[in-house]
Amino acid sequence: MPAPTASELPPPDAIPGKFSLRQRLTASSAKGGGSFEAVLQKEPGTLTLVGLTPYGSRAFLLQQTKGDVQFTKYVPRELPFPPTFMLLDIHRVLATWLGPPRAASGERSGQVGDETIRERWQNGKLMERTFTSAKSNLPGVIKISYTGHGAADNIATHITLENARLDYRIVIETVPFQ
Repeated sequence: MPAPTASELPPPDAIPGKFSLRQRLTASSAKGGGSFEAVLQKEPGTLTLVGLTPYGSRAFLLQQTKGDVQFTKYVPRELPFPPTFMLLDIHRVLATWLGPPRAASGERSGQVGDETIRERWQNGKLMERTFTSAKSNLPGVIKISYTGHGAADNIATHITLENARLDYRIVIETVPFQ
């Protein structure tokens, strides 16, 4: 599966609001896994992800503005995949794909490009989102589960993304800034 280009990604402002979150990400796949901490920041027109080393210094900087993606690494280690895949996952998790949040409980679905997106809401909180491709060459569902609601910025504190297309799983925990 080719990596998305900057122009193929949703714009940064598809993710609502302005926030800064420190997160611990734990990834696993058939090829292995690992974990790291990162700071995710959303400002109007800009999405920034700073990957941190175990000592808290910058490992990489990934920044998206409308139509452009910049990636800078500060450690000699290579990423096992193109950085635009990280941005696509951030958008899958946080973007407003099917309109404003639901105030009540229920389900909704819609078609966005070649994807069928389904969401399940409970008392105004997103609980689950799935992406199913209409293309036959992309089998598998991408499923995102949200728990630990109640943060002031309305972003769940525990998010699990399972990508059956590329056979990986990411657990995202929001951690307090220190």
